[in-house]
Amino acid sequence: MIRKIVSLSWLLSVLSLIFSPIAEAQTPSSTQTQTPTQQAPPQIAQAPAPNARRIGSDDDLSYRIGPGDELDVRVFGRAELSRTVRVDNYGKIRLPFLQEMQAACFTEAQLAGQVAESYKKFLRDPQVDVLVKEYRSQPVAVIGAVNQPGRFQLQRRARALELITFAGGPKTTAVGGVVHIIHNGELDHCAQTGAKVQPENVENANALFPAITSIKLSEMMAGTADSNPFVQPGDVISVPEADQIFVTGFVNRPGPFPMTPGLTLTQAVALAGGVNPEGSIGRVRLIRGTPGKGERKETLYNLHEVHSRKIQDVALTANDIVEIPSSTTRIAYRGALGVGINLLNSLPFFILR
Repeated sequence: MIRKIVSLSWLLSVLSLIFSPIAEAQTPSSTQTQTPTQQAPPQIAQAPAPNARRIGSDDDLSYRIGPGDELDVRVFGRAELSRTVRVDNYGKIRLPFLQEMQAACFTEAQLAGQVAESYKKFLRDPQVDVLVKEYRSQPVAVIGAVNQPGRFQLQRRARALELITFAGGPKTTAVGGVVHIIHNGELDHCAQTGAKVQPENVENANALFPAITSIKLSEMMAGTADSNPFVQPGDVISVPEADQIFVTGFVNRPGPFPMTPGLTLTQAVALAGGVNPEGSIGRVRLIRGTPGKGERKETLYNLHEVHSRKIQDVALTANDIVEIPSSTTRIAYRGALGVGINLLNSLPFFILR
């Protein structure tokens, strides 16, 4: 029995000597503590403050609430807190159990978040939705040579050409003209205009008057971004009437026509549909007023000589009147021809068989 115990202890000693190097070699790796990698906390994107926006930037497309707008504020599951409110002249609204709070210059989503945050004092996880029920804070106007001039309320950002399209598009009398955009910053409540200009400040005296941007209508119709800017609240888009010339007398379509650069006498007659059968181009009258004097000068031109290149074509100016007279020879010929036809119709006729 003692011999078996000695043999067993000897065997255990041998095994411990064999496996001890392996255990010692594995100990550092098994017992080594791994230090976790320290990572920077994730950056949380914060929504910009309502006024911290660059007016006129292309990336700001959301509608900004303003004074006069009517809002529908809904608190889920709390009908007694849901109601329709109007933004006052100071840009604030009043809601039950809450102090007067700022609404102007916020988007619908931003204001809903502000209202929900305020109601957390009374409710657990309030769900709030804000909708603009009636838009009144961002008026713009389109006047002048458009088919349907009027006043519009912006519900989103829009460019000048889109507003002109809503006004029915430009008239033919605006061809070749310009578009004036008159900026009135008083109605843009969210613009950061800095310090107000004092009347006694002579250097900034021009800032008291609205700024005007003039753009060629042809360039705006081309659709380039530089020639088609975003309009701002309070802007007035003016499409002036183009200068005109007038063609009267014996032409097919008498009336006013837009004055385009380089328009000549023969081109004006062509715009009026040409001379009718009773008109004459041998004695065309050009009536031109003297600027600032109220006087009119009449000149006779023979368009036959213009067509044969004996004389140069006459360049017209704004408000010129081109009168095509009647041809007495043609009128007499047409009269005689009509009498002859009537006489022939009155004669008896016989059928020969």
